[in-house]
Amino acid sequence: MGTEKSGQRAPARVPPMSQSPDANPDTKPISKKWRTDQLLSMAARVVERRKDQALAALGLTHASVIALQGLAAGPLNQEQLARRIAVQSQSLGRVLGRLEESGLVTRTRDERDRRQFSVALTASGRAALESAHQIERNALPEDLEGWTTLQHDLARILAAFEVPGRY
Repeated sequence: MGTEKSGQRAPARVPPMSQSPDANPDTKPISKKWRTDQLLSMAARVVERRKDQALAALGLTHASVIALQGLAAGPLNQEQLARRIAVQSQSLGRVLGRLEESGLVTRTRDERDRRQFSVALTASGRAALESAHQIERNALPEDLEGWTTLQHDLARILAAFEVPGRY
């Protein structure tokens, strides 16, 4: 694919989460030590870190996969993409630069507004996105997708903050 890093392999599939972290009677349950928003923030960082480690085999990061996913439906300018994936345009510019250097996206000047660039996935970008999705799935516990209550609750949180394009 042209973005693979030699010597790095994606980690093996993570087994199911069979035991609750609150099951150890010798420790105060983690759910009692932290507020819900703190647990949510910590969980997001742990998941992102795990995905970044797994995606390194492709030369990608979680942030770059989010940008690629935002372009999956078709080309957008940088501002539109930033809104779709709920990030700052300046941060996105650095990510897009790396993706363009890797041949995964193209940036072409918009003919209607010469100040804007249209960003689009390349064929290599689509292939990288497909590979990244599989690697990300394998980087997380097998049974995570079956947690429909958690999925529903997370979608409710995003809706409450009106984060566009995330759900």
